[in-house]
This record gives sequence, C-alpha cells and structure tokens, in this order.
Amino acid sequence: MTIRQLPPEVADAIAAGEVVERPASVVKELVENSLDAGARRISVEVRAAGRGLVRVADDGGGISPEQLELAFRRHATSKVARLEDLAGIGTLGFRGEALASIAAVSEVECRTQAAAIRLRAGEVVARGAAPATPGTVVEVRELFANTPARLKFLKSDATETAAAAQVVRSYAVLRPDVRFELVVEGRRALATPGDGDRRAALGAVLGPQVAEAMLAVEAEGLQGLVSEPRLSRGSREAVVLAVNSRPVASHRLQHALEQAYLGRLERGRHPVAVLDLTVPAAEVDVNVHPVKREVRFRDEGALYGLVQRAVLAALGGSRVFAMSLQTVAAGPAPRTADIALPMEPAPPKPATLLRPLGQVLDGYLVAEGPDGILLVDQHAAHERVLYNRFLARLRGAPAPSQPLLLPQVVEVEPALAAAASDQGSSLTAVGFEVEGFGPGALQVRAAPVETPPQRVEEALVDLLSSLAGARPDDRLERAAASLACHSAVRFGDAMDAAEQRRLLEELEGTEDSITCPHGRPTRLELSAQELRRHFRRNY
Repeated sequence: MTIRQLPPEVADAIAAGEVVERPASVVKELVENSLDAGARRISVEVRAAGRGLVRVADDGGGISPEQLELAFRRHATSKVARLEDLAGIGTLGFRGEALASIAAVSEVECRTQAAAIRLRAGEVVARGAAPATPGTVVEVRELFANTPARLKFLKSDATETAAAAQVVRSYAVLRPDVRFELVVEGRRALATPGDGDRRAALGAVLGPQVAEAMLAVEAEGLQGLVSEPRLSRGSREAVVLAVNSRPVASHRLQHALEQAYLGRLERGRHPVAVLDLTVPAAEVDVNVHPVKREVRFRDEGALYGLVQRAVLAALGGSRVFAMSLQTVAAGPAPRTADIALPMEPAPPKPATLLRPLGQVLDGYLVAEGPDGILLVDQHAAHERVLYNRFLARLRGAPAPSQPLLLPQVVEVEPALAAAASDQGSSLTAVGFEVEGFGPGALQVRAAPVETPPQRVEEALVDLLSSLAGARPDDRLERAAASLACHSAVRFGDAMDAAEQRRLLEELEGTEDSITCPHGRPTRLELSAQELRRHFRRNY
C-alpha cells in the first residue's frame, strides 16, 4: 500500500470529527470563546436542533480585522505561544482547533470589530466590512451539510436541542457573573440575571423552588450549591461538576458527591449540584481529551476528600420534609423526590423533645413539636437511629451484644462463609459472635442487642452479603444500613406510649435524622403557620 499525505479537506474533516460531535459541541466551543474574550453578556440561538443555525453573540473583546481570517486556520490561537504554556493553561480554549473545525463542516459567518468573514467547508468565500457592534457574532449554518454521513449519527431534534441547551445551562450556573440568554426556535428558553448570585442563576435555570432547596457549599478551593435530600432527580443530568469553571466529567469527583449523599437518598436517585473546584493550573491536565471533557489531577485523592467533606458539611443544614395545605387543597401533591415542598425557611433547631400523641395507620407516630405537628414513619425513624449506632460501632465505638439462649446454626453459601472469616472484625464490631460450623454453615452465639432473636439469621445473611459485595469505600455504610433494616421496628408493629416517646427522643438526638439510611423521609412536618392559614386564623 502506498503511503500518502491526506488532502487538506480530508485532514480538516477528521480533525473536525474530534471537536464537533454534534450541534452542542458548536455551542460549547463558541460560548467558551466568548467567555475567554471577557464577555459579560452571551446570547445563544438554536434553530432546527442546531443543524440549521447556531448563533452566539457576545460583548467581549472581539477579534481585530487583520487577524479575523487567521482565527479560522487550524492551530491558530492567542492563548498558547510556547510549549511551557501548556503546563499553566488558564483559559477554556487553547488548541486553536474550534473555529477551524466548525468551519470545516458548516457555513460560518463571523462579524467583529466592523469586519466580517464567511467560510464554507473551511474555505473563505467572502470578507469585508460590517456594522460596528460590540463583541463578536458567530453564525453557524448547515452543520454537516458537506459531510452528510455525520448527520446519520445525530439523535432526534428534541435530544440534540436539549444537549445544546444543557451546555448553556451549565455555564450559566458556573458563571453567574455573566448574563446568559438562550433562544430556541425563536422563543426565549432561558435568561439569567448575570449579577453574580449563583442561586439566582440556578433559579433561572431550574426554577425558584429548586433554588430555595439548595445548600451553599463553601470550602477552600470549592464553591457551589447542593440540594437538600428532599430534592432529587432520577438521573445525573442536574449535576454540574467543574474545575476552574470548566465543566468536566470525573468519575471520582462524581463518586465523592454521591458518597456524601449515601444514606440520604433512595437508590437510583441523584442530587442537584453545582460544584466548582479551584485548582492551580499546574495541578490539573485539561489536555487529555479531544474536547477537553475529561481532566487528570495530580492529587485526585485530596480533591475527592475535599468534595466529600464540604458536601457533608453543607448537608448538615438540611431541613425536614414539610407539607403545604395549599398544595393538598389544590389537588395531588407534587412528588417530593422531584421538587422541594414549600416551607418557611428556618434555622436548624437543637434536639428538641417531641410530645407523642399516638400511633395511626399501623405505622406512623403523631407528635407535637415546637413548630407544629409531625408525622413520623416509625420504621424509617428507627432505621436511622440504629444505622448511626451500628456505623459508629463499625468505626470503633463499643459494641454491646446479647448471648443467644441457644446458639443458632445458619447455613450459608461458600462466598458468605468466606466473608464471615474475612470480615470477622466487622461482625464483632456490631455485636455478632460467629464461628465456622462445618462446610457451608456458621454458628451464631451472640447478636447485637437491638436485633430481635427471630431476625438474627436473616440479619446475619444480609450483613455478610453487604460486606462481601460492597465496594471498600462504602462497605461499612451498606453493612450498617442492612443491619439497621433488620433490627428496626417494623411498619405495622404496635408501639406503646413509652416506646413511642423513646423512639422520638432517640430520633431528635440523631444526626442526619430527616431520612432513613436508604434515603426515605423519616418525618413530615405540618407547621402551625400552615394550620393557621388553612383554618383562616390570624392569631
């Protein structure tokens, strides 16, 4: 086979394929250019899912007329001059590929500083003067028209439009100091105030109820907002992670965020979050992915710990789930998993004694608190109390146990028998005394004092499954949750007044008590203010 150099148009098309995957890629590259130019107002317009038109206008510094054509050549950039500059990149773009790659697969017109240029398939077809306007306007039309095979890989119009909008939303919440506007098919879909208030920007993107249910994350090198447990989503689409205000994909940082919510959200639910890490340029490599989506950190472990600790600290200010009588009167209540329920903001209160009023509907405790009436899910509440207790024991706290009247022999699979041997210290930590009893069996001599004797076998088997199957970084939490579930009072169990009072006292003295370890609410509050409003009492 003969080796030959690729023609320029083929090489450009290949390079464009690395940068311009879909219309959202065009939006991303042009918005980043606007931000690098110092823009404080950015308007994005999308038509025909971005294939027909992507228009980005800004009030940034612009491009001088004599350099306008050069800006569309490959590897032409104002942001990197020497090899050493790659070690300290402080801009969003730097490779000099974006404009050239976009122009290679579309028709582009750019107007800036009273000059204009138009390119088709990477070739200049017109240049000249333009009205003097602030900043830069870039219009991209007929995307992939000269590479029709690429069009087949695009998804539905709705999906491509949503992807383009997500780019604008991500930067809108990461750069609240910039006023963003998004217009889709001629209708304004987003407008942020640009006043520097991240919560206000998030409210413009996701709505005021979501913004009200967010908690501030503030630590050295980390700023942002995360949702209270009463607000969650069924996917990770509402999570924006960034490094130096650049959206990135990082499995480790995502895991650190999710670990902070372990025991606060139901499985399969995800928080709403905007987290922006500030990392010295020399400590992060943003040049490991063709479109700079992924990054590499010099000390990933330290950043993992920073994210987890900061989010945990923020979640300490979470409020209880609250019910609005206005919502109830108007019709079916919204799902608490999707939006924050309305409630009056109030600072966290110390562990305050609740007065039990009784048990209703085979599993709910009714109590009077300082601010109104509470309904408590007795199983979820007891689960949380026991989870925290078992987790403390697994981490080194004293572990009381009770000897069984008669030792129990439990048959287990070989993998669980091996787990009992390997995890003996964890079993002892929570109060189990277990030893091998021939092939495929264990003898249980003692169990945690909280575990009813009739549930010892199922509690042990599930505990061993958790210890054997969980990842090392969340093994203890999953083990504690499993044991708490089997040891807690069941929904439907009758509880006398003394038992009700004791559970409520323990719940009020427990950290993170608004959810069970599986993320379900432990209680629902109906405030005295809501009651007065509903019954039209003004005192």
